Parts: sequence; C-alpha cells; structure tokens
Amino acid sequence: MKSGFYSLCYHYIRKENDDPLPRIFGTKINDFNDHVDMIKKEYNPISLEDVISFYYNKSDMNNIKNGLLMTFDDGLNDQFEAAKILSENNISGVFFIPTCTIVDNLPASPIILHYAIAIHGRKQFFNLLKKLIDEKYQITKTYFDRVFLTDDIQKSIEMIKNIFYYKLEPSLSRNFLIDIFYSMIQNEKISNEDIHLSKNQIKELLNMGHFIGTHSHSHISLARKEINDDYMKKELLNPKNDLENIFNVNISCMSYPFGESRDCFNAQELFKKTKTYELAFTIEHKFNTENTSPLEIGRYMVDSRDSVDVLNKKINL
Repeated sequence: MKSGFYSLCYHYIRKENDDPLPRIFGTKINDFNDHVDMIKKEYNPISLEDVISFYYNKSDMNNIKNGLLMTFDDGLNDQFEAAKILSENNISGVFFIPTCTIVDNLPASPIILHYAIAIHGRKQFFNLLKKLIDEKYQITKTYFDRVFLTDDIQKSIEMIKNIFYYKLEPSLSRNFLIDIFYSMIQNEKISNEDIHLSKNQIKELLNMGHFIGTHSHSHISLARKEINDDYMKKELLNPKNDLENIFNVNISCMSYPFGESRDCFNAQELFKKTKTYELAFTIEHKFNTENTSPLEIGRYMVDSRDSVDVLNKKINL
C-alpha cells in the first residue's frame, strides 16, 4: 500500500437504455455502478477533506494509503444520479461547476458543441454552422475554411473544437457558441436546466456530503495568452466568490477546463494569480504523493469505453 492517492475525472454519466441523445458519449450508469464496487474493493475511497489534510496537515500523511478521489467536471445534469450512487455507498465526490450554468443560465462552451452535434448529427451540424458563419460571423470565416474542405468528419470536428477553444478570441468564441446554443439547442426545446445541474440539485449534492469546486466561468483554457487580467478575474476568481455566496460554503479547490498542460498554470503561477485556492486539479494521470504540489494534482480522465477491469488497469499504469 502506497501513501498517496489517485483521482478519477468523470464527465457524462448516461442512461443504459432510452438515452434521448445516444450520440453523447459517456460512462453508462451500469458501468459506473461497477466502477464504484471495484473502487470500494481495490482502493481506499477518500474525500476532499482527506486531500486537504494530506497536504496541509502533515501528521495525517500516513492515513491515506492507496487512496482514490472521485471527481466530476462540467456540472452536468447527468451527474446527479452518480452523486446518489456515491452517497448510497458512503463515498463523497467533488463536483466542479462552470458558474455560467448557474449565474448566466447558459451552458458551458464545450457542452454546447457536444449537444449541437448530438442533436443534429455531424453533417447537419456543419450545414447549420456554415449558415451561422455566413449570416452573422463572417469575421471568423477564414478560420473555418479548411473545416469545410475535408471529407474526414472526425477530423473536421477536432478542427472545430480547436478553433473555438484555442484560436478564436475568447469573448468572440463565447458569443458564437451562445448563438449556437440558441439556434441549434434551445430551438429544439432543450434548455440549460436539461443539460447542467440546477442550484437545487447542487444544494442536494452538498446535503449528501459531496463537495463542489470551480471549473472557471464559461469553461475556457485558462493559460491562453490572449486572456487579460479582467477576463482572468471573471473566469478564475469570480467563480469562487459566486459559489461561496450562492451556496454558503467554503470553496477550496478548482479543476482546470480541458486540463492538459497547455491549459494549466504551474503551481507558482496559479498562486501568484489567485492566492486563494488550496487545491487545483489537472488531467495528468499520476499517483499523487506528498511531493505532488497541491496545485498540480493529477487525475485519470475516465473514458466512456472503460469497463471495470480496464479502468482498474489504467488507474495503476
């Protein structure tokens, strides 16, 4: 048994059958139940409080051996069922919330793309996107020229994501995505409340013994050079204040949107920018020890295809 802990990062938790949007890939609820059973047998499920104690109360270091922390990004409505399953198994999870979902009543940026593509299918989504560019976003046309020239649909999707997440100026990207939400998702009678956790659901999560943290405001790659101080405050600092004021809880942690190295600050940079978070989570897959910075905690991002056996093997890689 090793002193330290693993952490898992889940996103969509989908129904086994009768999924209204089968094009959205996520961990099936039955698989999630199997994951929880395996974790209880093979690991030591820990809480956010355990992690804080691990790093900030050195006398408790040896109390966490082969620990595993369950986390959930994007504040998705799907995750409410997962929260109930964890609670029934006396496990507490950490749910990272993009505050646009509860402050602005609008979905997080990548979730808009997921739903628009899932609703319309890839080819129809491309047609609707091209129409929106021609009618309102001509300024972005040169970014998308190559997207509409390739016959490789999966490659086109990856190019579109890269444009919205990393190429377009952040506020322009966000405005464009909000228009996609209104024209391609809300018009199909799907609202923000159908996609993301509501305030009441988050309150219930807290009552179950779970924890919440920030996931930026709109789900932006925080380390982008184009982000000025005002935008950084909106995306990195204000979400902590918003969650604390709305839910009357202390917010000690954040997870980076996307979470790869290009999306994250190192510990010194994050501390310099905020001086407020005790823990920060990436998606670098590693076993977190006392030598891991609490502002650079790694997680394994669970793949929708991970069976219980595959997950157990991947955790230990």
